[in-house]
Amino acid sequence: MEKKSIYNWKNNLFGTKSTLYRNEAVIGSLESINWNLDAHVSIHNDQFRFKNKGFFNPYTEIRNQNNELIGDIEYDTWTSKATISLIDKKYTWRSKNMWMTSWQIENEQGEVVEIKPSSLNNGGKIKSVEHSELILSISLYLQKRITMMISMVALIPLFTLLLC
Repeated sequence: MEKKSIYNWKNNLFGTKSTLYRNEAVIGSLESINWNLDAHVSIHNDQFRFKNKGFFNPYTEIRNQNNELIGDIEYDTWTSKATISLIDKKYTWRSKNMWMTSWQIENEQGEVVEIKPSSLNNGGKIKSVEHSELILSISLYLQKRITMMISMVALIPLFTLLLC
């Protein structure tokens, strides 16, 4: 069995920036603008942009620092699952349990990355057997996206009360 690398991330107070650490050293970050699902990720010397597209068939484009399309993420609207298509590989992202407290990215051979947010959602841990800045970036982005989506759904009753 391959050894997993362990990374930690911490979010700022407003959740617009996540900082990624390995062995207490900063190795990267994710930045987004408020409630926007778009993000920019930098890990070591690699930079990736995640641009959300579509409303009824949502997907996210993944672009490198040269603005070249290198992959996309297609979301299943009815389940907490997504398909990650890169130039030469396909992965599936899904919840590991019904409480959505842990997530995984897997290829045909099995789990590649485990993503476990903290109970306060102000950070978490990523365990990865694939040593790829792109897969780490996707892990951070998907965790940010699911946190934003759950937050938006949680606000629906509040908006309903305010409109009545």
